Amino acid sequence: MLSLPRAAQSQTLIPICQIQGTGFYSNWQGQFVYVQGIVTADFDQRRGLIALQQTNCDLDPRTSDALWVFLSPRAEVVRQGDLIQVAGTVREAFGRTQLDSSAYQITLLSSDNLLPEAEELLPPQKDTDSQRYFEAREGMLVRVVSANVIGPTDSYDTTWLMPASLEVTRLFYNDVRGTGGVFGVDEGGDYALNPALKVGDQVQNIVGVLNEAYEAYRIDLLEQPSILESPFWGVPQAPALTAPNAFRMATFNLANLFDAEDDPNVNDTILSKPEYQRRLRKRALVLQEVLGEADLVALQEAENEQVLRDLLAHSVLRAPYEFIWEDSADLRGLDIALLYRADRFRVTDVRQEQGCTDLVDGLGPDGNQNVRYPQNLLTCDRDGDGSLDGNRLFLRPPLVVKLELEAHLEGMKALQVIVIVSHWKSKVEDTPRELYTLPRRIQEAEFTADLVRRLRLEFPDTPLLLAGDLNDFPTSIPVQKLLATGLMDLTQAVDAQQRYSYVYRGISQNIDYLFLEPGKGLQADQITPLHLNADYPYVWTSRDDTPIRASDHDLWVARLYFPIRTYLPLISCTDR
Repeated sequence: MLSLPRAAQSQTLIPICQIQGTGFYSNWQGQFVYVQGIVTADFDQRRGLIALQQTNCDLDPRTSDALWVFLSPRAEVVRQGDLIQVAGTVREAFGRTQLDSSAYQITLLSSDNLLPEAEELLPPQKDTDSQRYFEAREGMLVRVVSANVIGPTDSYDTTWLMPASLEVTRLFYNDVRGTGGVFGVDEGGDYALNPALKVGDQVQNIVGVLNEAYEAYRIDLLEQPSILESPFWGVPQAPALTAPNAFRMATFNLANLFDAEDDPNVNDTILSKPEYQRRLRKRALVLQEVLGEADLVALQEAENEQVLRDLLAHSVLRAPYEFIWEDSADLRGLDIALLYRADRFRVTDVRQEQGCTDLVDGLGPDGNQNVRYPQNLLTCDRDGDGSLDGNRLFLRPPLVVKLELEAHLEGMKALQVIVIVSHWKSKVEDTPRELYTLPRRIQEAEFTADLVRRLRLEFPDTPLLLAGDLNDFPTSIPVQKLLATGLMDLTQAVDAQQRYSYVYRGISQNIDYLFLEPGKGLQADQITPLHLNADYPYVWTSRDDTPIRASDHDLWVARLYFPIRTYLPLISCTDR
């Protein structure tokens, strides 16, 4: 540990609360200042961070009494309880106001001081109020008596919680009270949550400092909390098939099912052979144990044709599955496909439908993938005049498959159905202030809606199903454009508390769908959410003895049927 000077320099000190201010960004941005405070969190050597708090700085609840100090280079210079003076430049980093400094700009004033009392964290749930509440406590010592896990421990080892005082056990994206009050706990503090947690668990006696990073608030733990795990809910199962004129259809995001080979044409992830086999097994267990080898399964995120062959060849599966797959322009090589049981269905037509757009958003297969400085190559003809004036709309164009169901009923002809498998643009490039991906997803929805109308004209008597990961909410503009075609969102028939397929940073949402075209004979008998992934921690992905957490998306499965029409023979009566 470096030896710090003990004589404070005679510099003008700026109160920490004044630097923090009442806004989301400091007015002192870029200025060189001197501050004083007590070290409440000492992460200097491990993370280069020190939490500094000035007790009763201005008695204004709208401003934080604390400030993060970032040391470059990292060095062990202080201990918790030290009163120090720090010089540095104010900067915003990942949403956090901090002072950029170095070990040689810190002066030790005294040691072993009592820490400020931790404030009980009681955020409001309304979004704007919650943001201001957290911002006014950034860097301060805080305490939560009890918190509910509303988002499982994710791949970044962050668990998402809400204070139990808010009485929220599951937070939905459309909660009328708002989606504020969420905070994360990761491994950034002196302690971590162990074991990894699922939705429904509880954490008690949380003590730490409030941090902000990557547009989310987190508590860096200074004490070991206690954990109350809820019972394991068990593996869900699809409803059984009840009649030969019925079938079951599901949607299943395979979650980055790459193989162990390097494809030089795409930016694919190369798995080890054991990891590849483990992923295949988990997904095969889903098909067999959870879906009960459903008749039709709309798949997303399979790297290539061989991956699908390897999946269906797994020893876990017994059904005579075959698949329809077309290569796509996805930059990582992840495609969509349709699994079907060859003992029940016969494929009669296959199409892949690509669109052409004039969007210059940096997205799509022809974009530079830079939404701030976007460029898109001209690769397609929008108006049919023979000149290139647009770029390809879809990374994964819709896959259209026409099939016949062999009902095996005496005197009943084969029944036809059209399935569209879709996977729209994700929101990964979006920020809370800019929805970069929405315009492309709107055009994808418009193209898909037009595709539905064209298929309706071409096959006026054939019912249509659409399934897949649309990466947007039921109330969103893209999904509403699809609903305007008359398609029925089967997921809306499910109880609102079960209507989710994905949990992002503690917010439960539905982004996976099954749609049915009504009025053409095909009817839905039952729609079932299969919650085996989104609520469970990421570490369960490494377990090959269970289908739980085979993906980050939950599945939907619908039981559908063609009503049986019974015709009585015409009897002619004659007088005797």
